[in-house]
Amino acid sequence: MPFAMEGIVLYSEDLDRARTFYRDVLGLPLLLDEGHVIHFDAGTIRLAIHRCPPGDRREAPEGFLVFGVDNLSEVHTELTRRGAEFLGPPADRPYGRVAYLHDPEGHEIGLLEEPRKGTDGHRRVASLVNRYERVVGRLAL
Repeated sequence: MPFAMEGIVLYSEDLDRARTFYRDVLGLPLLLDEGHVIHFDAGTIRLAIHRCPPGDRREAPEGFLVFGVDNLSEVHTELTRRGAEFLGPPADRPYGRVAYLHDPEGHEIGLLEEPRKGTDGHRRVASLVNRYERVVGRLAL
């Protein structure tokens, strides 16, 4: 039985700050706001931010989200202009160019520009890049 990732759920103590960050800073389209949970279109999946129940503070977030971008330099410049505070400048890694930031609750977010075809980095992670290109191609239909 095949499965497909439909969404990711994060918790927030302040949905107004989360809404502002994901909608206005990252630019994700708001799909639905139900008061206790907000849903965003994150490309291939739905990102839901649930209000953390009062008195039920979550521990420090573990793991992180990764968003694929076509041009990290442009995205980094634009998000900085919108108020995003990055943990450092974009950096080259064997699997592509990356930059990291936190949302208002401290969830880490990675932005990844896949390596270009013909590079050693692309050959190293070709199966991942090819999957990304297939997904993006389907979204364009």
